[in-house]
Amino acid sequence: MAIPIGAENAINLNNIKELNPNNISSGESSGSAPAQEGGVSGSFADALLNSINKVNELQNTANNSAEAIATGKSSNIHQAMIDMEKANDSFELMMQVRNKIITAYNSIMNMQV
Repeated sequence: MAIPIGAENAINLNNIKELNPNNISSGESSGSAPAQEGGVSGSFADALLNSINKVNELQNTANNSAEAIATGKSSNIHQAMIDMEKANDSFELMMQVRNKIITAYNSIMNMQV
């Protein structure tokens, strides 16, 4: 079962903002800030925070569904399993993205100048 990000195992999400310390824009040259493709606007850190929050919401939904099944409040096992698989898949995807980010960071740090 997925463990949601709570007070006991919380990560400091404010540290993610340090990825863009100089507030480098997302490449827009005009004065206005139109939404980018896919409806995502803002910095990389904001997009990362939104993704982490969505994964956390899916994990909370899966936990609530499993709890409802275990306590007898719901008999919809199919929906509970769907919720758990969505949470599991999104968490695995988030971990793969994290691994790619770490690999890219290490490659940049190992470049000779």
